[in-house]
Amino acid sequence: MRLVTAIAVLIGLPLSMALADVYRSVDAQGHVQYSDTPTPGAELVRIGNSRISTADICTAAPSSSVAANSSPKSSDPIHDQLSKQAIAREVQNDVAQTRADQCRKAQDDYQKQVQARRIYNTGADGERQYLTDAEADQHRLDARLQMEDLCKPQ
Repeated sequence: MRLVTAIAVLIGLPLSMALADVYRSVDAQGHVQYSDTPTPGAELVRIGNSRISTADICTAAPSSSVAANSSPKSSDPIHDQLSKQAIAREVQNDVAQTRADQCRKAQDDYQKQVQARRIYNTGADGERQYLTDAEADQHRLDARLQMEDLCKPQ
């Protein structure tokens, strides 16, 4: 029985901290900050387990999540910032994936040119025009430089 009580107390302790008061303040640059300690000019957003009514939220803090959810475009700076950060992460992932694909293609092209005995260009009439050994070496060097450029870490 003591074990069950001890586990219940250990589980309940962090939850009681989650029920603390939350204060919202806006700094001189217009950034919204949330804190568990009151500062001059801060407004009380949540008290313990009780919540502020929808009317209080709309009149006291029109940029809160309830007001933001009622309109298609959010005016909450925190929500906007989180959305922008999520979009920036997606763009970074897309750029990284594209660079990885380009690197893989450049590596494949370079390996094909190194393994090929003769390198050729296709003429306008569809005939193969073989490169000289010096031109082929330059072509391989250009492919290697392009591969290194595309595959270098950013």
